[in-house]
Amino acid sequence: MTSIVNNSNANSALVNTLLASDSKMNPNVYSTKKIYPPASTTYQRTDLSSGSVGANQTITFDLLKYGIAQQLLFCYEKGGAGAPAFDFLDVIDRIELLSSSKVVDTLTNYDLQASFSNLDSSQYQSVSDSCVKDRPTPNILVVVPLVFGFFKDINTNLNLQFNEPMSVRVKFGANVTNSSGGGTNSTLNTAYLRLRYKAYNEGDYSEIITQNYSEPELNQMVCGYYDENVVTTASINNNATNGVNGTPIELKNTDCVNDFYVIVRKNATGPAPPVKIDRVRLTASGQEIFDLSAEELLYSKLCENGYVIAGATDETKNVVKIQTGLWEYSGGGTQSNTMSLRELNNPKLDVFFTNKTGGASAFDVICVEDAVKIVSTISSNGRIATSLNN
Repeated sequence: MTSIVNNSNANSALVNTLLASDSKMNPNVYSTKKIYPPASTTYQRTDLSSGSVGANQTITFDLLKYGIAQQLLFCYEKGGAGAPAFDFLDVIDRIELLSSSKVVDTLTNYDLQASFSNLDSSQYQSVSDSCVKDRPTPNILVVVPLVFGFFKDINTNLNLQFNEPMSVRVKFGANVTNSSGGGTNSTLNTAYLRLRYKAYNEGDYSEIITQNYSEPELNQMVCGYYDENVVTTASINNNATNGVNGTPIELKNTDCVNDFYVIVRKNATGPAPPVKIDRVRLTASGQEIFDLSAEELLYSKLCENGYVIAGATDETKNVVKIQTGLWEYSGGGTQSNTMSLRELNNPKLDVFFTNKTGGASAFDVICVEDAVKIVSTISSNGRIATSLNN
């Protein structure tokens, strides 16, 4: 029975063309799959080394030299009336990663919101359960994943065992006591880091040191966020549009940008999730780069198979992403494209949205850019610094 199919294929011009190509491989020819060397995996709690927890306060965590950092979680406990939805936007102002005393990467609260909106629905579920959705129960632990650019690929994970002493600095926002519990304020009780470390045996670790640091410096390509200046609109009435021309954001960044994220949020002291965006337009050097409606923006997270990834179903879905490249698979993949803003004249985003939150309100309009950069680790002392970003 199988011969008739094989005979038919043997006479096919298309099949014979494919068989003659260098791309042909037989999956049933046995070969041992690649494996990673065995390693010890540990989860370590790191308490703050300086500062105090509270509104507008700053705390610092010294990272332990236990191995290669694979995962970094920021955990804080909300007492009283618990944590409202999107609480992290008010609790966190920014979180910085430092090599010695130099900042090498930063995640603002809007960077975190942008990164969460980029997850597919299965990845977003854990984020929603741990730090986004409303949990009006006292003594709730909020867990925020800190995915700096170094953590987006196993090949760029931080070798804390070799690097110069590194630390994480957290700046809290002004409204850390917000809650959804009937007007009763919450309390911010404690904060700590939870790190996942990977440590190899002596032989495999020696190979890492030899291969990576035999030259004067190790250069790595990673991504990092850049936040344009927040534009705050004048107060607009319920159901009133935000002007015929939209709200303009002048792009001051000159880096190579992979993705643009646009967030519109009510300018308020209480919980304020992202609101729906009706249209986004980018112009530069007198040309229109794109002009997409809300329905068209649903298809902006394009994968290599021609379709897009579905993400969050809560208000996080209102964050708009415009990507310059393609996802290789769900959640990311190889570096596929970037857009240099260096030589563009007067790049500007126009953001259109409608006030449907009720009453007259002002809104914050934010553009977060996910940009690519080259970082260098000095082999003699393990110091990390950005060497090229545009």
